[in-house]
Amino acid sequence: MTTTTAGLEQQILDVLVSEYEAPADTTGQTSFDLLGFDSLVLVELGVALTKRYGVEIGDEELREAGNAARTAELLLSKGITV
Repeated sequence: MTTTTAGLEQQILDVLVSEYEAPADTTGQTSFDLLGFDSLVLVELGVALTKRYGVEIGDEELREAGNAARTAELLLSKGITV
C-alpha cells in the first residue's frame, strides 16, 4: 500500500465514521456488510465520494469493492490525486 493509498483510505474511513456512524475502530479491511451498510447507504456514500473526489463512483462499484481499502484503490484507478 502506498502512502497515497493509505492517506485516501484514511479519508474514506473518516467519512464513514463521521457521516455514516461507522465505529471509530473501523479499519480499511472492515467490510461494508459488517458495518450494516445496505444499498441505500452505498448509494449515499457513492454520491458523497463522487462530490468529494470529482469522479463517478456508483453503489455497485462500492458493493464490489466491499471495504474502504479497496474503495481507495478504485478511486485511484479512476485517476484521482490526493
